[in-house]
Amino acid sequence: MTEQSTKSLRLPVIVAVLLGVVGTSLGIYQFVKGKNLAQEIANVKSAVNEIKDKDKKVVTFKNKTEFEAAVAESINKFVSQKQQAEIDQKFAQFEAVPEKVEDGKHLYGEIGARFTLVEFSDLECRFCKEFHDTPKQIVDASKGNVNWQWKHMPLDFHNPAAHKEALASECIAEQKGNRGFWVFVNDIFHHSQGNGRGVDDLASLVTGVGAHLDEFRKCLASGKYEEKVEADIQKAKSYGVNGTPATFVVDNQTGKSQLLGGAQTAQAIMAVMRKMIIESQQDDSANQ
Repeated sequence: MTEQSTKSLRLPVIVAVLLGVVGTSLGIYQFVKGKNLAQEIANVKSAVNEIKDKDKKVVTFKNKTEFEAAVAESINKFVSQKQQAEIDQKFAQFEAVPEKVEDGKHLYGEIGARFTLVEFSDLECRFCKEFHDTPKQIVDASKGNVNWQWKHMPLDFHNPAAHKEALASECIAEQKGNRGFWVFVNDIFHHSQGNGRGVDDLASLVTGVGAHLDEFRKCLASGKYEEKVEADIQKAKSYGVNGTPATFVVDNQTGKSQLLGGAQTAQAIMAVMRKMIIESQQDDSANQ
């Protein structure tokens, strides 16, 4: 490129060449793969126009390569910010999750709540998927009186997908903590085909919660959480649980519990808690 051709390139030119850069430069297309490409391009053009309208300054580039690199960097930054906003939105739905829980437990809600819903679940179970929002709704409405604990129970006829997803959720928890675990589990239920068919793109769910993909793959390949998942399975069997979802309503004040099998309604679960409260009050009166 001649010295004369290194004259200033204005921001309006960016809009004119944007489609070509998105399609050919630095593999940017992969950032919007699987999404509505036209909408993504419109979003980027809108952002560029907004900058153009606010700042009439001339932007100078030495050559075409530098120009395309600058545009690519801007688009990458825009897409990265959009992805982070989506991750933040997911995590915001699980603000009630305590970050630090003893013994690697997966708990949603106040640690010191009176009642705990201990759920044995399978990420490939369609009944578990139907039930998944119910405990969360109860906890969110309980004003700190109820929490929810997850236990793994991938069923044999849903394996290997269910077992792999259970291990994957533990590897996510290793990177993203207790809240990351719940966000990932929620994403699995939303994207899994169910009944052992798994998810089409597990890697995208990993990055979709902000986890590092290479670290995740190393964790999964190591099998370091096999024992933890197996311990949950054996615990369920020791309680006579043979299907999912299976939820124990535990009164942490009295130590009493009741098992509810299947995708129970919120009303059914709350009825059990009310019964436990009444029984506790009666026991207190009898002991006075």
